[in-house]
Amino acid sequence: MRILPLLLITAALLLSTGCKRGTVRPDLPSGTATVPELLVVKRKVYVPIPAELTRERPIAEGSIAQCFEVGAARKAELVKANSQLRKIGAIQATEVEP
Repeated sequence: MRILPLLLITAALLLSTGCKRGTVRPDLPSGTATVPELLVVKRKVYVPIPAELTRERPIAEGSIAQCFEVGAARKAELVKANSQLRKIGAIQATEVEP
């Protein structure tokens, strides 16, 4: 029964010394309170590019007799590819809010 008061005194001492209300930063002179600061962290969010804009375009091939048809088909695919590149450029220029 003599141990109980000793345990209560020890617990009271540990609780009173374990909690400090005014935390002081070690880099400040003693007696200076810690002042909270607002810290703004900027991060970049990348815009995903849709899959239909990143698909490879087919390359037309053929014999020398089909030269004009192959050339026209390649030009048509090149026009489509340039259109996709313009769309990708427009998407990449946008900002996204996280």
